[in-house]
Amino acid sequence: MARVSIERRLLITTACLFLVIGTVLALTVGAYARRAADEAFDRVLTASVLSIADTVSFEDGAVTVDIPYSAFAILGTSRLNRVFYKVTAPDGSLVTGSPVLGLDLPLAQDQALQLYDAVYRGDPVRVAAVQRYRAADTAAGTGGWIGIMVAETREARQELARQLTINGMLPAAAIALISGGLILAAVRSAFSPLRLIEGDLRARRPSELSPIDREVPIEISALVSALNEFMDRLGSVLDGVKRVTADAAHQLRTPLAAIQAQAEVGLEEAEDPRVKRRLVRIHENARNAGLLANMLLSDATTIHRLETQVREILDLCRTTEDALQMLRAESAYGSLMRSVTLDMADRPLMVKAEPIALREMVRNIVENAFIHAPGDVCIRLYGGEGVVVLQVMDRGPGIPDNAKNLVFQRFARTDIQRPGTGLGLAIAKDVAVAFDGSIAITDRDGGGAVIEVKLPMAARDENV
Repeated sequence: MARVSIERRLLITTACLFLVIGTVLALTVGAYARRAADEAFDRVLTASVLSIADTVSFEDGAVTVDIPYSAFAILGTSRLNRVFYKVTAPDGSLVTGSPVLGLDLPLAQDQALQLYDAVYRGDPVRVAAVQRYRAADTAAGTGGWIGIMVAETREARQELARQLTINGMLPAAAIALISGGLILAAVRSAFSPLRLIEGDLRARRPSELSPIDREVPIEISALVSALNEFMDRLGSVLDGVKRVTADAAHQLRTPLAAIQAQAEVGLEEAEDPRVKRRLVRIHENARNAGLLANMLLSDATTIHRLETQVREILDLCRTTEDALQMLRAESAYGSLMRSVTLDMADRPLMVKAEPIALREMVRNIVENAFIHAPGDVCIRLYGGEGVVVLQVMDRGPGIPDNAKNLVFQRFARTDIQRPGTGLGLAIAKDVAVAFDGSIAITDRDGGGAVIEVKLPMAARDENV
């Protein structure tokens, strides 16, 4: 399904609206500019034709005209224009000027000024025409209407209209750009609460289902409320599952330990080889089931503490010693602890963490080495460049490259023939990530695997 962006739709709609308004505005400004240019040049053209009309007269029965220099000087202010004129006698004969100018224009026999749009020798021109009645200067003369026409081409008018249009549209374009920027900022600001909520949710750990506690606009308050209600219901369901898992694991530990103990007693007393084989299987299955119950209980405890407990400034060296002490107290690992070598820095390595969860992380990593790589185990702790590093190195068969990321998944096992639950390293990864750290597996020189945890180093007096 194609993804729909409300923000993009708003911006596209706004851009289309600006385009329509801009087009209408450009047409309106252009029409106004052309009308203003025509009015300005028509006044000049009118002044020119009237100044010529004032000089026409009859002398010795013939029409005379004394065209003043100012008549064409006014029109000649623009180098783009070409000017034409024509003066006709009462009988229509040409007195002076262009003989073909205005042949298609009807001239009224009155003194009213007339303005026309015409074509002169293929060029569009604007024509001003006026008639002046002059009496004859002799008794024999009859006098009559003398016609005066002045025309100019439209280049200067078009240039003025273009300049007026540009000058009129520049402020509008600037306002449009500023308005567009403000609208873009307003749209992004309107959607910023959604981005903040998205960032909030992405930054959370998978197990964090607390309500979204942030001021939001009224328009999305219903959405946030629905999300909070959903997370509350989901959290209730997950809490129920965790409680059931933890209770079941806790309740199973005692009967499983009893079964394992009874199987050990039976092995000592049994003489029939077939019975011994069955008791061995019962013992192994009880041991594996007990290990799984312990890991499930550890997982539930760790997740609960990561979500609810306050973090403290802890010494990872001390926490590692506590975890080894716990393993030493367990009968299953008591003998294996003699193969552990501890290489720690001679100074405290402080990290910000929850103590029980941090101890469970170390315990699970070391226990994983005991289960899958019995033999010498070296634990190294050191700090540098703002991080504290924990390395657990074994001499086992190692882990193939294509399975190095797989082992951090829950219930993932690279060798089903070996005991284990597939939870230990998954729990360790959850804890490391929760404390802003990382965990990785590399190959050890000479054979074996190295599980390396990096956590940010904290100062002793850092605020929690």
